[in-house]
Amino acid sequence: MKKQVTFFLVLLICSSNIFAQDAKVPGGSKKVPMGVEQRNGKLVFESENGKYQWWFDSRIQFDGAMYFENKNPLSNGTIFRRLTFATKAILDKNWQAELDLEFAEAVLELRDAWVQYTFPSVNLSLRAGNFKEPIGMERLNSSRLLTFLERSSVSNAIPRGRRVGVAARYWTENAQITAGIFGHEPGTRIDKGTRDEGFSSNVRLSVAPINEHGKNLHIGAAYAYTIPDAVPDLAPNTIELKARTETYVFDPKLLHTGDITDVNYYNRFGGELMGIYGPFYFQAEYLMTKVVRWYKKQDVDVKGAYAMLVYNITGETRYYYADEGEVGPVEEPKNSWGALEVAFRYSTLDLNDFAAGIKGGKSNQMMFGINYYPNTNIKLQFNYSVVDLDDFATSKGKFKGNDDHSFIQMRVQASL
Repeated sequence: MKKQVTFFLVLLICSSNIFAQDAKVPGGSKKVPMGVEQRNGKLVFESENGKYQWWFDSRIQFDGAMYFENKNPLSNGTIFRRLTFATKAILDKNWQAELDLEFAEAVLELRDAWVQYTFPSVNLSLRAGNFKEPIGMERLNSSRLLTFLERSSVSNAIPRGRRVGVAARYWTENAQITAGIFGHEPGTRIDKGTRDEGFSSNVRLSVAPINEHGKNLHIGAAYAYTIPDAVPDLAPNTIELKARTETYVFDPKLLHTGDITDVNYYNRFGGELMGIYGPFYFQAEYLMTKVVRWYKKQDVDVKGAYAMLVYNITGETRYYYADEGEVGPVEEPKNSWGALEVAFRYSTLDLNDFAAGIKGGKSNQMMFGINYYPNTNIKLQFNYSVVDLDDFATSKGKFKGNDDHSFIQMRVQASL
């Protein structure tokens, strides 16, 4: 691991030295002066002719948590939740690219790595590489912008996050539609043998009938048809669904279906509702998975939802991007000492389907949060949560069920 990190840093240094030498401009191309300015807390380098842009989107997230135990011992502690280095670029206006690497817990992990082409004069883009499947509004939102330290339990269980794939997106001022085909996670193809890779076909549509800054209404829906992955730790045609209880310092996923075998395919559905009205912000989603199995075995249905309400005490509103169907950051603080907001979220996840013999557990969870933004680059977060678990939330029998408990967690975040 240390060799990988060292090599990466040396490569960056060497690359910067190469670009700094006038004599090594490839092919004798004409040099164009670069300017730099601050935009939404980031330094953006842009060529004088406007064809090229380059900026970093890195972050540090340092978390701590304390658990008020009931039946099971839960581990208090601290962790670097994310140590991310990311660079983004616009290349000759119509081409874009992103490379996003994660270093938390001293493990190098590939996150976003994609190339995109945007057609001139047409609101259409094509993307290829490793990026998030278009399902789950909360899951699609950047971890830098999360209202709470962790996404809701249902957003962990049903959307699958980043995958290798291709996608197309078309948008207008008030709507967008994204469709794509996705395969494996990087690093999971090892020892898959002769089995074909699984795949997922996805589509997500969102509309914003109200779309003004500080006054937005978003309605969205998503669907995915998915064939099970070919991975070494699961038997063929087998999947598992699992989720943590919205905390990461103590990481075991108490909600866990175990192995769901003889899977032909599974469908995932999502519904989204979001609204912004000045300092008020509301967001809710309903997500479900229907697993269709071979040999006349009972189909499996699991589902969940969340709703959250946020109020910015100091009056700032949020940005919203209708062309992506995603919520952006909080405005720059109006006061010299920063911005302050309070938030509440209720979530539920049911991974039980007794008719199909699946007992993955059910949770009902309330989360209270306070966020302080000294400026656009720093965020301090505090959460208090109460968790209600049923008898089957045992992480496949590793823990005692019906373990209702609570916890507090905190984060210091810097966006670079």
